[in-house]
Amino acid sequence: MLKPAILTALLLCSAAVVFAQKAKPSTVETAIVNTIEQESRYFWARDFKNWKKQWVHEPYVVWSAASNSGVTQYYGWDAWEAQVKSFFKESPEAIPYDPDVKKYNYFYRIYGDGAWVSFEQNNNGTITHEFRVLERKGSQWRIAAVQLFFDANQSSLSGEGEDSQNGGR
Repeated sequence: MLKPAILTALLLCSAAVVFAQKAKPSTVETAIVNTIEQESRYFWARDFKNWKKQWVHEPYVVWSAASNSGVTQYYGWDAWEAQVKSFFKESPEAIPYDPDVKKYNYFYRIYGDGAWVSFEQNNNGTITHEFRVLERKGSQWRIAAVQLFFDANQSSLSGEGEDSQNGGR
């Protein structure tokens, strides 16, 4: 009788430890989320200098977005940097970020100096399903790839105009 009670207690304690560990992000996960958040915040603030620091500057960088109205893609750091620089020149006004944008449902796969993470984002009711590939450069995480998919139930990249240019951030 005592053995089942001890086994049950051990299982409950083990489950509590596992759930507690899952609920609290690791230091690495926190650093990755911070990079993703900073990239978004600098983009919306039109802070090109700091936005650029969140990215890997290599030819394999890719950014893509898909919605019911099509797919937009940029391959290579030079192409992506030129696109953002041009966009900031055309639309220099900062756009409010808080409290309009919420990221949630993060999933991580971390492997040495590389990681991928997926999450959902709600930007004033526009839902995107997003994916990032990051690399650790020294002690800093940098974004190497972005894929975002607008909710299939929405008709376009947030409609027309400025919001469609925010890349789901």
